[in-house]
Amino acid sequence: MQPIKLLAKLTTKTLNLTGTFGGSGQDVIDWRTAAHALAGLPSCPTNWAYFRYVGEETRLNRVVRSLTMHITLFVKIRQYKIKPETLNGIVLASVYEFVQPVCGECDGSGLAPGQKATNLDALICTKCHGTGRKPLSNRRRCRIIGIGHKSYTSAHDEVTKELLRLISEWESAIFKNIRLKMGDEAA
Repeated sequence: MQPIKLLAKLTTKTLNLTGTFGGSGQDVIDWRTAAHALAGLPSCPTNWAYFRYVGEETRLNRVVRSLTMHITLFVKIRQYKIKPETLNGIVLASVYEFVQPVCGECDGSGLAPGQKATNLDALICTKCHGTGRKPLSNRRRCRIIGIGHKSYTSAHDEVTKELLRLISEWESAIFKNIRLKMGDEAA
């Protein structure tokens, strides 16, 4: 079963995704099985899964807190000069950017159309710059952050990239754990 469909079963009101809508098809997998698929994950990826795929908006506060703690340490190590309120805006902009639909050019792979992931010298998609998501313009990103687009520096960009990398890492851990728990493959 696809991980996202499995996580959708954790929502409070869910449709029968395998039924024919005319009959009374019974799902073999219920919310308990879906919840078991997240067992064993650290709290950060679990909160992200509940926020992103289950629709629990209350988990956003926990996600933002985790990202803020991580990125504050990142900023201190790199010795960037970024105001705390700007840092909070970058966190929210990164969450917003990550939940954007997949890029229509590369279908979410991040590679130029026609390239395979096994090709070491594969070209990166020019539209999304390898993120696999529809890109946010710098003006839009700055509006979310709360700064002028001329104030956006390379330090802001590095912080954004680190946050997107961390969220991507969480998603990988979620899907790996689900495949492992559901026995789809030896993860």
